Amino acid sequence: MIGELASLAAALCWAVGLNLFRRDVQLVGSRAVNLFKGIFGCSLFLVILLVVGVPYVDQRAISLFALSGVIGLAVGDTLLFVALAHLGAHRTALIASLAPVFAALGAWMFRGEMLSLFEIAGISMAMLGVTLVVWLRPHGAEPRRADAIGIACGVGAALFQAAGVVVSKEAFAGADVPLLSGVLRLGAATMFLALFALVRGELDGQLGALFRPPTLKRLVMASLVGTFGGIWLMQIGIANTGSAIASALHSTTPLFTLPIAYFVLKERITPAVAAASLLAVAGVSVLLLA
Repeated sequence: MIGELASLAAALCWAVGLNLFRRDVQLVGSRAVNLFKGIFGCSLFLVILLVVGVPYVDQRAISLFALSGVIGLAVGDTLLFVALAHLGAHRTALIASLAPVFAALGAWMFRGEMLSLFEIAGISMAMLGVTLVVWLRPHGAEPRRADAIGIACGVGAALFQAAGVVVSKEAFAGADVPLLSGVLRLGAATMFLALFALVRGELDGQLGALFRPPTLKRLVMASLVGTFGGIWLMQIGIANTGSAIASALHSTTPLFTLPIAYFVLKERITPAVAAASLLAVAGVSVLLLA
């Protein structure tokens, strides 16, 4: 029960975190917010790691964890934040929940792993549900260019996050060190984003914008809840229940963004959008539990 509750709590943390990050993504940009998220999250995990002790990991695993962080967290999360600015938390979370679907399809295409009928059914349900939510709009609303940008970035985020998971799993095969892996992945992603900003001459401007008191306060809260709390609770969930069950419960993040959007942000949520969201989450759960 502890594992299941922790996994659900992690999903809630990510739902809250997405909504908290949205304003600052629009104000200072997706790369800047992702850079702060990495600095803050990596610092907290590094302190904990130094307290509990640093386990031995071979060079191959370190390289794979670092590569996974650059792919999934630096590139994937930056695209996720761009989608967040254009689509809002709910549609962004729903598109991002397709990462396990893309990971399964990638394993089938490139590694020859067969898909069962249940997995195919789950993929179909998830794709249909997400497609319906993405295109359902209030009556009379027209598609916007921002929608196309957000959808493209959301799909890109799911693809890069799926690729990061595949690389991370390869590293875990030789080193089961969840806490250290978090530090290595976040650290590599943060260094990549900082170097990218430095080369483009944007680092000073990004840091200056991030550390203004009002922005800093909001980002600390969002990173504490969404990054540190979400990852920490997810690790507790995986440690106390099966990884498939933990991943399935984590995929319920879009279900938490629905009531937040409706009750807190006062956004209009139609019954059709709610039903399509349930279909998509159910599809991801079927895929992970098959």
